[in-house]
Amino acid sequence: MGTAIAQPRFVFYRMDLTGRSVVWDPSMLNSRCKPILICIVVNVFAAVACSQDIPAEPQLPDRKEWLSQRALEFASYRFEIEGAGRKLLTFEPKPVLDWSNPERNTFFGVTFVWTREGRPELIGSAYGRGRSLRHEFHSLSTEPIVAERSGNRVHRFQPGIEWRELAGAPEPAASSASRLTQMRRQAERFEMTMIFRRPVESHHPLRLLTRPAYPLPGTAVNEVALFLFVQGTDPECVLLLEAKSDKTWRYAFARQNEGSLQANLDGKQVLDMPPHWPLPGSGLPPPGSESAYITVTPPEAKAAP
Repeated sequence: MGTAIAQPRFVFYRMDLTGRSVVWDPSMLNSRCKPILICIVVNVFAAVACSQDIPAEPQLPDRKEWLSQRALEFASYRFEIEGAGRKLLTFEPKPVLDWSNPERNTFFGVTFVWTREGRPELIGSAYGRGRSLRHEFHSLSTEPIVAERSGNRVHRFQPGIEWRELAGAPEPAASSASRLTQMRRQAERFEMTMIFRRPVESHHPLRLLTRPAYPLPGTAVNEVALFLFVQGTDPECVLLLEAKSDKTWRYAFARQNEGSLQANLDGKQVLDMPPHWPLPGSGLPPPGSESAYITVTPPEAKAAP
């Protein structure tokens, strides 16, 4: 008979709770411990395999690159005041606001304005990316505006605002800096709420950005300041304030979403704007083909992979 070969026996040393060195022999594992170890090993391998099946979240594009692309897209639009001697609006290439709205999963947004002789006449925002990219516009003019892009008609905007007298305001100050302070104080008199009625009615108080988005006062004969009410930093409503040459003030509103908007001035309601797309059975007509507000799915979104 052959000589039996002794199997090597491994002995490990460890420290017990008192700091003494004790011997630990793997052969001391009893039959109850071995199944537990097997289960642990199996679960570890299963967890590794499962983690490989979870797709990685898509990487967000570079924000500066995204903003640059939107600026190029908006610069390609052509907006004209309609009527005798059509007046081309000027695109202001510097955004008035770079924004986001995590509450509605919008991580990329930017807002621009188009002007005539220094006065804002149209506001536009871009948001989303890929196939979700959208362009949104609202007229800030009391005259019709025609929009074109690449030689094609995009839309005809009906007059987009209605000026109202701002009672209780002081006489406009002589200096531009003082008028800016006055404008900010007058804007703070307003409170704005955005209302969505589907799937259930929800009210969202909006926050005023106390610094006007455009322009710096003093750029026009009758100064107009554009203030924004936001959710997150997402503009939902425009407030225009004008210090007139006859020493009076006036104001106007424009939407930046499809929901309802309500505004209070000194605690008294001065605006109850219905949703852009009325609820079924409301009796309100749908927006016409020449509405003052539109949302466009541009070709760049349709061409996205």
